Amino acid sequence: MTANRSGQRIAQLAMMSCLSSAIVYAQTPTIAVATAVPTPSVIPASAADTSEIILTARAADSVRIDKDRHLGERRDAETQWASMREQAEKLRAAIAEVKDAISAVNAKEKLARKDKRDNDRIFALTEKKQLERSLSLLEGRYALRLAQAEHARLMRDQLDAAIRADDAELAIAERQAQVVPNDPSQRSAFQELTSRWLQALRSQTARAYDVEDRRFKVVEAQIELLKRQRG
Repeated sequence: MTANRSGQRIAQLAMMSCLSSAIVYAQTPTIAVATAVPTPSVIPASAADTSEIILTARAADSVRIDKDRHLGERRDAETQWASMREQAEKLRAAIAEVKDAISAVNAKEKLARKDKRDNDRIFALTEKKQLERSLSLLEGRYALRLAQAEHARLMRDQLDAAIRADDAELAIAERQAQVVPNDPSQRSAFQELTSRWLQALRSQTARAYDVEDRRFKVVEAQIELLKRQRG
């Protein structure tokens, strides 16, 4: 009987212990775990996509006037180039003839010296001097014609680039009247036309440097020819 009471007592104590643990766990505050919430990015106004109009086309009529002028100047440059090349070829042939004449006079002078014909030798030397002066002038003119021919060719190339730039600008000017506001395809088309325009302008500018450089050489050739004429 005593043993039964002792077992009941132990069971009651175990049950009370379990209840006490459950009460303590229920009263313990729950610690909240912070969860990271993404915040939206703030894009500054300065980083917004901005489009700048690189070049503004003139009125189509103005561009056509410039193109017509460039076409006329190109024809003149082409004609000038052909003329200078033709003159240079003639001068080159004349230089060859004078050189042959100088060789003949040298032979005459040598023979007169050998035969002790002083008058003939002096006459040959005088003739040689005149021929050498003619040769110097012909060579100066030849160098000038070559420089002028190259200058005309470079002018033609520059005008070709100017005409391409006119065509690109004209395409933009004519398309402006058909623009639909905020149309991405229109914007892309204008950017492509602007790229063509800028490429042509860059080529035109590069050719302009070449033209000026050759113009400098033309002036140098003119100065050299003047020196030979005065000499």
